[in-house]
Amino acid sequence: MVLFKSTKQTETCPQCGSPLQIKQGKKGLFLGCSAYPECDYIKPLHQAGHIIKQLDELCPECGGNLQLKQGNYGIFIGCSHYPECYFIVHEEAEVEEEFDCPECKQHKLIARKGRSGKIFYGCIGFPNCKFTLATRPINHLCEKCGCELATIKKIKGKQFTICANKSCQHQTELKPNE
Repeated sequence: MVLFKSTKQTETCPQCGSPLQIKQGKKGLFLGCSAYPECDYIKPLHQAGHIIKQLDELCPECGGNLQLKQGNYGIFIGCSHYPECYFIVHEEAEVEEEFDCPECKQHKLIARKGRSGKIFYGCIGFPNCKFTLATRPINHLCEKCGCELATIKKIKGKQFTICANKSCQHQTELKPNE
């Protein structure tokens, strides 16, 4: 759907040379090629994060400058070389106990805040490791698969430990003295 027809075209498509038009998508406005569907070139009108302030610190991954940015889910610190470098610093919730990621076995699990504001636990190695848990993990050895992490869930008034291994999900009833 074309929202605006400009009388003067200032940008042309780098792929096919056709004029670019402002279009509306699921995530907002963008510039799209007028030759669509033959040419599928798109360019966002806004960068991923609105830059609030340039920081003096350097990105530990690529050496670029860090910037304080405003994104869809709040303020964060990100690399100025985005999208070539995806380094960002999140405001993380504190975890009293550290847990090793049972999937990649290289990183720790940290508490994160999802889009809805709900806390979940995910591997610090994200996006390479996508392991997540919806509830706080505990150290508990699974009898079935040997995984060292579990979560606690109440089912019909009784508490159970559920293995954190997604392919196992073995349940063990917790005794009142545990």
